Amino acid sequence: MKYTPCITKTAKAMSVPLTIIYQKSLDEGICPDEWKSANVTPIHKKGDRTDPSNYRPVSLTSQVCKVLESIIRDKIMEHLTENNLLNDAQHGFREGRSCLTNLLEILESWTEIIDDGDCIDVAYLDFRKAFDLVSHKHLLYKMSKYGIEGQILDWVKDFLNGRTQRVVIRGTASSPRNVTSGVPQGSVLGPILFLIVINDLPLGVLSPLSLFADDSKLFSRIITSRNKRKLTGMQGSRTLQDDLNRVMDWAKNGRWNLM
Repeated sequence: MKYTPCITKTAKAMSVPLTIIYQKSLDEGICPDEWKSANVTPIHKKGDRTDPSNYRPVSLTSQVCKVLESIIRDKIMEHLTENNLLNDAQHGFREGRSCLTNLLEILESWTEIIDDGDCIDVAYLDFRKAFDLVSHKHLLYKMSKYGIEGQILDWVKDFLNGRTQRVVIRGTASSPRNVTSGVPQGSVLGPILFLIVINDLPLGVLSPLSLFADDSKLFSRIITSRNKRKLTGMQGSRTLQDDLNRVMDWAKNGRWNLM
């Protein structure tokens, strides 16, 4: 007798009630409270196990909710891709792009500058707790501006609202705490929601910018004294500093809950 995994045996039976639940959730724009709670488990990275900073928190969320999230994520990504709304500088969480494509693109640009006999000034940026400090209000505003409206926007709004999390260690759980900002880590929707928030960052700077999620490389060509070409408005250390100031203003202008 051929062995059939239990998940295959129950798939058809489970699909019917889940479809009804998902459709009702979308029609009413309501995400059940049970789907909005997360268990945070610390995973040891390295070093002294008594030092809390040596642990990475992993957020465990509802598996049932993740199925609906994946459907919504695919629809949002389809909309953003078909309408060419995602900035080309972004390599994170996108099909056909990765750390490798990010590095290869940068390598080509920097090699060209060096071959021309010029130098490069580079600023590496990493926003502190970027995923945790995203403003929900600004995220929803950005989604509406990108044409994500109706049932999807209403559902995502409720999905973000009233979330809680608690720490669970060896079966012992802390009391739940409210989560008032950030995209839900451990969720399926979290990465694409973050891409929407940070999508317009490259539009506010003159210098070339490369992104992998929030990890950014901002660089400028520095004309050497032996190079006879004139400096343009998009090159030089002054431009790079001005762009860093613009990035700071962008971060303070409602994109993150910095206080």
